[in-house]
Amino acid sequence: MAAITVKFVNRVKFEAKIRQHSITVDLTPDLQGTDAGPMPPELLVLSLASCMGYYALFYCTKNRIPVDGLQIDASFEKAKNPDRVSKIDVKISIPNLPKEHQKGVMEAVDGCIVKQTLMHKPEINISIN
Repeated sequence: MAAITVKFVNRVKFEAKIRQHSITVDLTPDLQGTDAGPMPPELLVLSLASCMGYYALFYCTKNRIPVDGLQIDASFEKAKNPDRVSKIDVKISIPNLPKEHQKGVMEAVDGCIVKQTLMHKPEINISIN
């Protein structure tokens, strides 16, 4: 199981450690933050978009399709009761992608581990020490 540690820094800021990487997680000023890093819902959507990017990249590489200009743009909407991300739109741009490979790229990104995790609710166990 992958290990991630998230420690409180100050105000509403946290520092996340993943392997040798460090990510600051913060809120926007309207939520008493300093905007020193992305907010958790943004990281969720970023994770999905970048995962889909890798799956598109792997498909293109396998099929010898140039990946110059590969870009993934994602946006999301929030809802309440309960608070959640209610909608995510992802746009994948691959300049000069042959039409006959569009379906293949779509099938590849559909298999992305983050998307599949969101589609098949994972077991989440919480304990307090």
